[in-house]
Amino acid sequence: MASMNDSLEKVYEKVVGRRNEILMILSALHAEKHVFLEGPPGTSKSTILRAISEYTGTEFSLVTGNSDLTTSKLIGFFDPAETLSKGYKPEYFTPGPLLQSMQEGKYLYIEEFNRLPDETTNVFVTVMSEKKLNVPRLGVIETHPNFRIIAALNPLDDIGISRISRALRDRFCSIRMDYQSKDEEIEIVKKRTDVDMDDIIELAVDIARETRNNPDVKLGSSVRGSIDMIDIYANARNALTLYIGKNPSNEILLNSAIMSFRSKIWVYETSEKTPEEIIQDIFNKFQKKN
Repeated sequence: MASMNDSLEKVYEKVVGRRNEILMILSALHAEKHVFLEGPPGTSKSTILRAISEYTGTEFSLVTGNSDLTTSKLIGFFDPAETLSKGYKPEYFTPGPLLQSMQEGKYLYIEEFNRLPDETTNVFVTVMSEKKLNVPRLGVIETHPNFRIIAALNPLDDIGISRISRALRDRFCSIRMDYQSKDEEIEIVKKRTDVDMDDIIELAVDIARETRNNPDVKLGSSVRGSIDMIDIYANARNALTLYIGKNPSNEILLNSAIMSFRSKIWVYETSEKTPEEIIQDIFNKFQKKN
């Protein structure tokens, strides 16, 4: 693993803002801790990890939590045909992402950790407390010194999730990742879209941020909604400029916003408004300001 100071400066250059979070996450990893990243989607969790992985020289294995991720899929399994004819030999074992990360010293990054079945998450308690895992018919596998578990979860998600045990939580350090400032989100959109439309970019960021405070919305949009809006509108503008020789109407801008944000907001079931109506209301609010 690269030195802390070298890694820190390089990750700072790669990620917009998040300096305190980057410092804390890197410090925890260098202190041999496993880390929970808690926060809504689109709060730079994956971006930070990719930058840390790149500049510490430590690869990571990505796993997305779901009810189908069984213990055998996570740890690995013997090839049924080979073991039936030749017996249980190490060369017939296919390691899963957990075992591979343990042996090779990778970060095991698990998105939507709270969607894993209870019997699967129980495996981590042993690995984290004893730094080894006893795999039947294969033997005891020790963890590489660089091995870390980094788990991401959305604490507001309540569909198809499992409750994480206190014994497991106790073995993680955790950090809350919330949305960034308006200026930082504008900078992110500019970097990701590379277009010269400052006023439209600010509008897209304003819409995203307003969805997070809307009384009809349980979970608002991340900065991804703003990025999508700019990408869609920029392509529509270019196409129409070539086709009819002028910039698109305000309706095209609105439609770009609706298309980008409608699937990224979680509306309360008790709301009388559709996602489209909510986005249009927010759009009109900021258009009047301008």
